[in-house]
Amino acid sequence: MPALGERTRVRINLAQAEIEVEGSESFVESFRPQLEALLDRLPREPAAPPAADQVLAIPPAARAKTELGPFGEFLHHLPASATEVDRMLAAGYYLQQLSGDDSFATGDANKRLAEHGIKIGNPSQCVRQSLTARRVFAVARGRFRVSQTGRAYLRQLTNGTVPE
Repeated sequence: MPALGERTRVRINLAQAEIEVEGSESFVESFRPQLEALLDRLPREPAAPPAADQVLAIPPAARAKTELGPFGEFLHHLPASATEVDRMLAAGYYLQQLSGDDSFATGDANKRLAEHGIKIGNPSQCVRQSLTARRVFAVARGRFRVSQTGRAYLRQLTNGTVPE
């Protein structure tokens, strides 16, 4: 039996369609019937590998975006001592990697954190502090990009999870 407050997680990748359920053991257990039904509908034999002419080369910039893994897993690389500003910076960086314009919005980062049970007291203030520390810079009204300084800081915080 897990200790009080301990989190349980189920993660199913199935070639990145991804399902992740995290919470208390009873909460995660409540999803068992749906997950088992879903898995029962999947074919049992492995899919044939793609033909050589169907394999796409992934450019280095796109490869960096895929190396971060799921958002929840990326957040687990932050130390327990990470501040709200650090968490907001990490969320912004993650969303920036997924965006077409290589930027993020404060509201989107805060929403993503809230989806994972992380409540930020004043998200706008967190971004302002990162602006002051030059870890992010504004690229458009309400849109920000994590700077080289910010990436280096995140790389240090996450023990190298953030690529160069």
